[in-house]
Amino acid sequence: MLQALPGLFDLLWLPFLACVAMTAILGFLGLHVIRREIVFVDIAMAQIVAVGAVGAHLLFEAHDDSFLAYASAFGLSVLAAAFFAFTRRRVLEISSETVIGVSYAIAAAAALFLLGIAPGGHVHAQHMLSGSILWVTWPDLVLHGLAFSAVGVCFYLLRKPFEKLSTDYEGAIRDGINVVGWDFLFYTLIGVVITFAVRIGGVVVVFCLLIIPATIAVIFAKTLRARLLIAWTAGLSGSFLGLLFAERLDFSVGPAVALLLGVGLAVAALWYRLKAAQAAALTVAVVAAYVVLLTLAPAAGPSRARRNSPADRGALETDPEPAQERGAPAPVSEDPQARCESVLEAIGQNAGSGVASALKYLEEDPPIFFRQRVVDRLNEVLKEPFDFDAMRPFADPDNREAVKALERRFGSGASSSLLGASRALSETCGSEFAS
Repeated sequence: MLQALPGLFDLLWLPFLACVAMTAILGFLGLHVIRREIVFVDIAMAQIVAVGAVGAHLLFEAHDDSFLAYASAFGLSVLAAAFFAFTRRRVLEISSETVIGVSYAIAAAAALFLLGIAPGGHVHAQHMLSGSILWVTWPDLVLHGLAFSAVGVCFYLLRKPFEKLSTDYEGAIRDGINVVGWDFLFYTLIGVVITFAVRIGGVVVVFCLLIIPATIAVIFAKTLRARLLIAWTAGLSGSFLGLLFAERLDFSVGPAVALLLGVGLAVAALWYRLKAAQAAALTVAVVAAYVVLLTLAPAAGPSRARRNSPADRGALETDPEPAQERGAPAPVSEDPQARCESVLEAIGQNAGSGVASALKYLEEDPPIFFRQRVVDRLNEVLKEPFDFDAMRPFADPDNREAVKALERRFGSGASSSLLGASRALSETCGSEFAS
């Protein structure tokens, strides 16, 4: 495991910096959200942002990272901010949390409807929920860091009215403060954060980073400074452990980070409810289980086992035609990360040969980390959805259909040379999926 540390650092340090940026702003906003008792505002805003992004893709064929997609998502979040601010002041029969909860349900239904009719909808759904933390780049970090910093500065400069509305809303009304206007600004700033954060973190991670660290902080501290310190520490610890967990077990990054944040909340609750000695013993047991799981990961990880299984490689090994004669480049390395980088470079240089390299690589069922990266790159370069689900193996029926569709688009110039190997693999594994 120690020998893998340099490569592990290269793979995870940018995703961790993205988690640092999200934790810094979401940990602070979470304290406001908990005091206002509007816990679901984040996930409601995230679903509304997703509706805007998917709508832009359907109506204008806008790419996920295009200005139009960001503008559509943010535009809907501004409308939601106005609605939430108005209903908090004018609708007194039901609580703000109820209004936000209903808004979330409607937005989720709309998002699912749009995803159902959008090309490659399941890919968009996966990105919406899990995000793409692993593939964050320096330009992404700069853009998101500037957005989060601007929101943080606004909250610092306007901290007094925001603090008043979060702690004493009725008192703010009595003092003549324009509560609707300030609430609108508050929700709009949250909308800015959610619009950017969901792009890289996904709905699940953003929600967990907003609520869980702030909850832990509220349990143990009273002052704002102490709560911020605890929230940031909890968020960064959960993010780091989740990234490491995902890499070692070949697990999806977003759910892994959310899972470890949840474990952190459970440990914090034990410290709060149990005696110190009991809580410490249970904490040691949890940490030991985590370490043992990571240590045994190379033997237990399903993707690693599949890559080392002769049965799963049988179709490729029995193919008598060399890879070079089939049109696909020979493997440059046994290391999945090095192979992935080589394939990404090939896709960027030439779409035809790049598709052949990509399918050859996906055919071997590499770890989900690298599989998803190749699929995302193909979607980016081809400008049309490649409906390949990286969470499923290559021989999955839906993935085979996606491969055939790609072959039809490129004819004999790119991936049709892999058809024989694909069919052989399908015959080998077909009985597994037929049931």
